[in-house]
Amino acid sequence: MADIQCKQIGPHCPADGSPLGYAPNVAASVIFVIIFNLSSICHLVQGWKYKTWSFMIAMLLGSSSEVVGYIGRILMHNNPYRLSTMLVYGEGIPRVKPVWYTRFFINCDIISLTLQGAGGGVASSATKHSTMELGNHLMLVGLIFQIVSLIFFALACIDFALRVRKYQSWKNPAYKKLRASMRFRGFLWALVVSFMTIFTRCVYRVVELGGGWNNRLMREETPFIILESCMITIAVFALIIFHPGFGFQNKFNNLEYESVSTIEQVGASKEGTSLMTVEQYQRST
Repeated sequence: MADIQCKQIGPHCPADGSPLGYAPNVAASVIFVIIFNLSSICHLVQGWKYKTWSFMIAMLLGSSSEVVGYIGRILMHNNPYRLSTMLVYGEGIPRVKPVWYTRFFINCDIISLTLQGAGGGVASSATKHSTMELGNHLMLVGLIFQIVSLIFFALACIDFALRVRKYQSWKNPAYKKLRASMRFRGFLWALVVSFMTIFTRCVYRVVELGGGWNNRLMREETPFIILESCMITIAVFALIIFHPGFGFQNKFNNLEYESVSTIEQVGASKEGTSLMTVEQYQRST
């Protein structure tokens, strides 16, 4: 890599000597800015239509972050040395309460993104090689943590799927028709696609960063476009095509918990929990 004191492209500071190793392609970056802006609009419209507010906010934050990132790559085209310009089945089926899946994995995401963001900030403001390496290591730790949490998430989902198949009588009968619909199954497959593409992206970034700033993979833009840009694009649009509001048939935001008797589940009289819609709950009370 060229001297870290390089501030712009020049006779002694070629583009391939920058931390990136290339000048980001403007056309590709513009395309992905448009794509993620479009995804933001789609999620905004669908979130408003289906009133899936929390999901909408999460997807808007993700898409807008991608837009900011690609705008940064556009700005870096002329000077890549300037890095600084940048619950339907049934409550009794899971081994743990559904709410803890959300609490645990959301917190894992926050930790991972914080580490990656901190690492990116340190690397972009670095004035010497050691500081840039520190930023690189922070990002690497964040990505590895994300991969580990994704593996635990996948294992939890697989365990839940196996228990769904094993305990057929535990399923909430109120949602039998919904579970059988192509819209809901499409949503589940969209989650699988999103998981696989995001996991692929994370593995790529670990390999990329693991070799340091002189790693050949780090200094090639084509793998970045395929394994970063395209993977996230697929993940985002899979959840636009099979949006949860569409998949849950307008029931996504209308789920409440109600105590019921679950003798079949435990073989004895015991209080458990099942899901029902708000409308059902109001009619029963």
